[in-house]
Amino acid sequence: MSENSTVKVAQGVSGDVWDKGSDKVFVLYLYAGPQHSLRDIGMQSIKDLQKGVWDGSIRFKLHTASAQVEGGVHGLHS
Repeated sequence: MSENSTVKVAQGVSGDVWDKGSDKVFVLYLYAGPQHSLRDIGMQSIKDLQKGVWDGSIRFKLHTASAQVEGGVHGLHS
């Protein structure tokens, strides 16, 4: 290449993938995420989650990013 030549880079290139397999595997991953989250909070189903929110046995708290950092482990010296 010479000093006066420019490098051309393709921009905005897109393509289609015709087939990457079955969607069933992806749907199983989508199903497993909420299922694990419900299990973490002790719920069996979304209906149980809704019931817990309505009767007040499940409550949500909003924490800012700085509150999350402040609530983490700190003050430990090794």
